[in-house]
Amino acid sequence: MVNRFMNKKKSKLRGFTLIELLVVIAVIGILMGMLGPKVFDLLTSSKVKKSQSVFRSWVTQLYQYKEFYKYFPPFLLEEDEGVPMLLSEAENHESFIIALKGMRWDPDLTEWQPIDQGSELRDQNRKGREFHSFSEDEFGPEGYLADSWAGTKIRVVVDQDGDGLIKLGSAAVDEILSALKQDYDSEVVDNAKEKLSVIREKVGIYVLVDETGETESENVFSWDVGKYLEKD
Repeated sequence: MVNRFMNKKKSKLRGFTLIELLVVIAVIGILMGMLGPKVFDLLTSSKVKKSQSVFRSWVTQLYQYKEFYKYFPPFLLEEDEGVPMLLSEAENHESFIIALKGMRWDPDLTEWQPIDQGSELRDQNRKGREFHSFSEDEFGPEGYLADSWAGTKIRVVVDQDGDGLIKLGSAAVDEILSALKQDYDSEVVDNAKEKLSVIREKVGIYVLVDETGETESENVFSWDVGKYLEKD
């Protein structure tokens, strides 16, 4: 009796046939083909939003710095208005962190250190006030400030003449236009050149798609450039 029951139960259990397996694999392949690009877009969008959030946080703290000292960090005023300062350059990177943190960051030891009393870098934050507490995920694997793709070519510009606008230099404009053409129609970008040449804020922080292919960075701006590139 028991054997008869077991035989019936076993007879109901069967594996997939080769054809059924091939059908399942084909369906999975089709679904991956449909969802793959969407998943990639979602991941990219998430990284863009994360970088933009960090940039806007830095902008806010630079406003706080300006409110406290009545001027922007001195290293951001060394070039003409509209000429971006690259944080990938060691001295600019150190000056930026000291300006917002009031301490030095050692990328090799990955730890905070006090500023030497006689150091010229102290001029970036004379009173050593902390405006921003940098989190670990704001730094790349090499210990330098980075975007969500670990790119370090972050650019910073500030309003130097107090008119509430930043008139970008021609080289910076050309660089932005070239990068934006990776995302938008070239004619649309060229038609928006005049509007894109002026940042209607006192601080602008951005990173551009790396056309050299060294990093996978996308275009990320602390201000809204999309409104100038939307078709009517």
